[in-house]
Amino acid sequence: MGVLAKIRRHAAVAAGNFASMFKDVEIPPLPAAVTSLITEINQNEPDINKLVKLISSTPGIAARVIKTVNSAMFSLRNPVANVKHAVMLLGLGNIRSISLAYATMDALPKPPGNIFDHQAFWTDSLVKAMLSRSLSKKRFADQMEDVFTASLLADLALPVLLCSWGEYYQPVIEEWEKTPRRLSQIEREHFGWDHAQAGAWILQSWEFPEEMVCYIGTHNLSWEKICQHELETTIVAPLAIAAISSSILKPDPQRSGSVFPMASQWLSMTNSEFIDCVNEVQESLADVLKLFGLPARNVGTILNDLIVEVSSKNNGEEA
Repeated sequence: MGVLAKIRRHAAVAAGNFASMFKDVEIPPLPAAVTSLITEINQNEPDINKLVKLISSTPGIAARVIKTVNSAMFSLRNPVANVKHAVMLLGLGNIRSISLAYATMDALPKPPGNIFDHQAFWTDSLVKAMLSRSLSKKRFADQMEDVFTASLLADLALPVLLCSWGEYYQPVIEEWEKTPRRLSQIEREHFGWDHAQAGAWILQSWEFPEEMVCYIGTHNLSWEKICQHELETTIVAPLAIAAISSSILKPDPQRSGSVFPMASQWLSMTNSEFIDCVNEVQESLADVLKLFGLPARNVGTILNDLIVEVSSKNNGEEA
């Protein structure tokens, strides 16, 4: 059985459950141009020229794709002028991933009231996406943009659940705000499922590429579960590591301190390699946050917490 088949087997359980749970819930539709984009992407042999036209036909997405490619995250020598130029430099796979990420961000609903901080949600998602992308460089260099997209969209079910299941789901968020435990743990206690599984179902209903659906559906798994499902050699590993980092809404040094041990065990990362990854995120994050129009509150604290323990160990080794 191949890796994708194994991931699919795990995700299938969630898909079946949520088809019933969400049967009366209205999932926000994707824009027509994005739906066409996904349809073309899912073809056995996508037409590059057609995909370029589809991306370019949605000005907001095209503009952000070009700005992202020209940002410090890619450090290109010469600036990109259009989508076709971006595809030529980075490849269709990379541009596809970035386009899907932006399209989905625009399609997600904004829950009413004060329980959901829209900007904090996307800042958290972006920090984790950039961290997982950097962590993937050592073992998954050819899938870095897929990692970025899957991590950016990993928690997309949260605003949907708050909009459609608010009376049931809001108490879960309120409990999370008062405890250091992970949101996924609280969800499983309340419902028997977590938002990763819900997100996988939503993306499946949008007909996203199957591998992306599977990766998002499994990003909250423990290492034991990851190994049990034979996923340790997939990009689920960097996704799950980045997912452990704390939120800007409640920085948690203890939780942040657990990220490097996981990177060391799951990705065979050394202290210096991990510090380099975090520094890489720090160097390009301000530029990317500006592109998204997002605040940087507590981001410095979160990233510093990731390397405090690692740096102290390095200093001890040098002494």
